[in-house]
Amino acid sequence: MAADLLPPLLRAARQHHAACFVMDRGPGETWLTWTDRPALEVGAGWPAELRGALRDACPREGGLVGWIGYEAGAAVEEMPAPRDSRPLPDLGLWPVAGFIELGPTGPRVLGGARFQAEAERLLRSAPSSPPSPPAGPLRPLPRGPARGYAAAVRRALRHIADGDCYQINLAWEARGLPCPDGLDAWLRLRRLNPARRGAWLRAGAVELVSNSPETYLDVEPGPGGLRATSTPIKGTAPRRAGAPPPDALVHSEKELAELTMIVDMVRNDLGRVAEIGGVEAGPREIVACGDLWHAEQTVRARLRAGVDAIDALAATFPPASVTGAPKVRAMQIIRALERGPRGVYTGAIGALRADGRASFSVAIRTAIVAAGRARFHVGAGIVADSSPEAEWLETRAKGEALCRHLQGA
Repeated sequence: MAADLLPPLLRAARQHHAACFVMDRGPGETWLTWTDRPALEVGAGWPAELRGALRDACPREGGLVGWIGYEAGAAVEEMPAPRDSRPLPDLGLWPVAGFIELGPTGPRVLGGARFQAEAERLLRSAPSSPPSPPAGPLRPLPRGPARGYAAAVRRALRHIADGDCYQINLAWEARGLPCPDGLDAWLRLRRLNPARRGAWLRAGAVELVSNSPETYLDVEPGPGGLRATSTPIKGTAPRRAGAPPPDALVHSEKELAELTMIVDMVRNDLGRVAEIGGVEAGPREIVACGDLWHAEQTVRARLRAGVDAIDALAATFPPASVTGAPKVRAMQIIRALERGPRGVYTGAIGALRADGRASFSVAIRTAIVAAGRARFHVGAGIVADSSPEAEWLETRAKGEALCRHLQGA
């Protein structure tokens, strides 16, 4: 499929269906689907409920798509119960009847006869869908809670000095940013600042625009059973055309220590559902992602017999890279220091497929768009030698890039 066919295909799907979902799975692979069915009504026992929905509500070629919010972790981990209202439900998952898998050789349609017929109709109608309107005037990122965030970092550093934690992820939220069209914003991000695990979801009047570079959990069949993969990121630096990764990232003891701690947590989480001796971590790598460099490390696990993708989700959620170490204590401190709930942010966006496969990103660099306005969180990992001012500036840099693209710059 030609790359320039994806925008009109998505606009055609949005025009004809109540809910639409698209997710990139690395270079050259994209999953796309839609539905007119309502979202699942899922409660605190969501792992068992999702398994029942996959069994009873989804055909073999279909699945569930959407998000699992950070506060949903209270059902599967020793974390503080949710507080305050969130702009979206903790779980927003829709049953779908099939997928279009877009790859280098073109589209592959998986689904029953009705889904395949609809897919063919959309593929035919996509080139005639209307172009996007021009963007409005650019509004700068709000200054945000600079003093409050720096104060929270200082309190986190006291917890670290007292031995409560080794690393704590802290975030703040920007609100009220103009975003005339979430799909146009996502397509712009995808073109100008591509992220390997970007996603867009529209459900009614709400859109999620995600430019996430981070793989939270992929589950695929392999020799002898299912294999799970997670690639946590810790360490970020600006990337300039033609320039190599900066030494400050490549040789940073701080960044290396952060990533090592998080990888150990991912290994431990996956170890709950893996075969004995079935978890291994690859080397630390510096990887280009749009206008940034990232330090990352891939953890792979052979899942035990009888374990499925939902078991792997329940064992590892919320993602380790956006909580802290040790995980449970870090989440307690996060609740005490952050001003409100996280919602979708630092949860997961992706798909559970009825054939046993699953693919989820970490919901970072992710905006909620409604009524022409966007809101999103930005955060940073705090360790013993963190500077409150430097961590504030890092979050500002992350937020400003997303802010520009949401508005069309």
